[in-house]
Amino acid sequence: MSVIIRRLQLKSIIISLSGLALAYVFSALAILATNEFKSIRLLEKPSISLLILVALNAQTFFMVTCHNLNDLGISNSDIGRMASSIALIPDLVLMVTNLVMTFIVPPFFNGSKLERRKAFITLGYYILVFLVFRPIVLYIISQTPEGRNMRNSHFMYIFLVVLIVAWIGEVLNELLPVFLFSLTLPEHPLSSVFSAKLEAITSCVFFPLYCAMQGLKTDFFSLTKRAYELEFLLIVGYIGKFLGTSFTSRLYGVPFWNSLALSFIISSKGLLDVAAIGIIRDKGWLNVEEYTLAMFHFLILTGALLPLVRLFYEPLSQYTSIFRPSVTDSTNSNTFQTLTCLYKEDNLPGIIRLIEAFHPTRTRPIPVILLQLMPLTGRCTMPIMAPLDYVKSLPMFRSKIAFSNRIVESFLNLERESKGYTRLKHYISISTYETMHNDICSLAYEKDASLLILPFHLQVQWTKVGKIIEDSSLSIREVNKMVLEKAPCSVALLLDRADPHLGIIDTNIYQVAIIFIGGVDDLEALAFTRLFGNHPHVKAVVLWLKSPNQDRYNALNNEVIKNFQASGRMENERLMTLKEVIVNDGADTTNVLLSMNGVIDLVVVGRHHDFECAPLYGLSFDGFCEYPELGILGDLLATPDFGFSVLVVQQEPKDDLQVVYDKPK
Repeated sequence: MSVIIRRLQLKSIIISLSGLALAYVFSALAILATNEFKSIRLLEKPSISLLILVALNAQTFFMVTCHNLNDLGISNSDIGRMASSIALIPDLVLMVTNLVMTFIVPPFFNGSKLERRKAFITLGYYILVFLVFRPIVLYIISQTPEGRNMRNSHFMYIFLVVLIVAWIGEVLNELLPVFLFSLTLPEHPLSSVFSAKLEAITSCVFFPLYCAMQGLKTDFFSLTKRAYELEFLLIVGYIGKFLGTSFTSRLYGVPFWNSLALSFIISSKGLLDVAAIGIIRDKGWLNVEEYTLAMFHFLILTGALLPLVRLFYEPLSQYTSIFRPSVTDSTNSNTFQTLTCLYKEDNLPGIIRLIEAFHPTRTRPIPVILLQLMPLTGRCTMPIMAPLDYVKSLPMFRSKIAFSNRIVESFLNLERESKGYTRLKHYISISTYETMHNDICSLAYEKDASLLILPFHLQVQWTKVGKIIEDSSLSIREVNKMVLEKAPCSVALLLDRADPHLGIIDTNIYQVAIIFIGGVDDLEALAFTRLFGNHPHVKAVVLWLKSPNQDRYNALNNEVIKNFQASGRMENERLMTLKEVIVNDGADTTNVLLSMNGVIDLVVVGRHHDFECAPLYGLSFDGFCEYPELGILGDLLATPDFGFSVLVVQQEPKDDLQVVYDKPK
């Protein structure tokens, strides 16, 4: 919440207030136009139930919007962030109105001692919540060391404090302090702890039961002709909110289809709306007919119109362009910069070693954009992507500061060793795994990155007895797949098998082999020779796997190799070492790769290849790959038979090959 408040812009406030204002204006016009309310002269004394329906129809709850954005998977997109900011304004207006009506109007304008006493009791409740209970919770949280789970006893203490705050609010009929209390608490680690311990029972038991109980209170037989006029009022109010949001957002430059998606999101309803209707009905302010109609209206409009957001808005469509930055083009123009992603601290040694092998120099410095990815838990929390200096001041990031400091220290050491030619920019992304690829692709597009480096989801752990393969979270694998499909630049997947305690300088010569068979991705992998070739401790060799027959593949590859060598001579680069190997089929290719064990430290391969070429014959006979995101050769090299690190390069996605990989025959 604090992050969104800091990022509130004038346009979000105007769009939100425009939607609210038009919703009320359209509702007023609908009342004037309805025969049912002709007896209400100039709206001087409308019924309280009518005002409640109009207000609920115009209201947008921040937590409902966050939940809907998370369900749609666009919470960290441009429209998602704008929608969360817009949805916060009505909540702030509601809070201010509640405070004014509680502390100012009754004591100072009514003059009743009872009203003054109630106002002072409520004020004391606020003081008790924020000056006593909140510090207690923060102290309990501080007792959990970094990297460790919260103790069950500490969780029970915090849960008891939350129950006490909620019980006092229920007794005083003041639920706003409970809501504010929950917003001011740090999301980490409370969000993950409460989700792990209460998500199952709340989402699978309490929530369905509550919705069922509210549904049982509806009675469709109570609907009369007046229901048509009430539904007309609600629909007109919805149209007003929709038009107010879409028209104002268009004035601020939001594309047409994106403005429609934004309007659907802001106008959608959720659990808090259902709870509000239930509370108001229990107070007797709505009769059965009005309650049934409002519940039916919110259910149908949200259930039918909210899914249309997926049709109108695709977050990654804005990152598609005619020109895709690549390693080949950027090394030719000395504009190479890389975006490296870190899922966890174990990914750091391999990334550091790879960037060190790129050997930045005075004539060719390498900007490195580091994106530290952290999973976000909780259905009503909003994602964050910002520079480290901005995020480290947030309460939810306090437990991760030491981890980020170790990462920064490692890159600062690399920057000192490279004499300042490695330029680091550190970003933090806190989002769900389902939307994490949005942050990766958007940052790569915004910074015009040439190469996007992703750690492979299989993590090699070093023990006293040797290396073991630890299967990481499948969620990371899904993120990598989405990035490979949507990335606006070249992508490299790194499977690191090297000793994490050894750098390139610690080894005598760091041996790199670049496998060349043919194709766009292999040409992109070939461009890595310009990155590795200038390092004094790195020896790069291009292994050209050729067919014994002089077919069209050999002729085309001959031309590619000659052009690449010629461009290297023109730029006075070190000549690459080229080794031609004749292979008849996939079995010969496998034997060649197995012979590299113990000799080569890193193998660079392209992801996509032609199935009909001789070096791959037999490897893709059944059309199945265990790891399709690595391609045929990468999938082979990911098996435990190989002990070197693997870097799989993709210049651009190919959807037709992806289908073949993912669906074995």
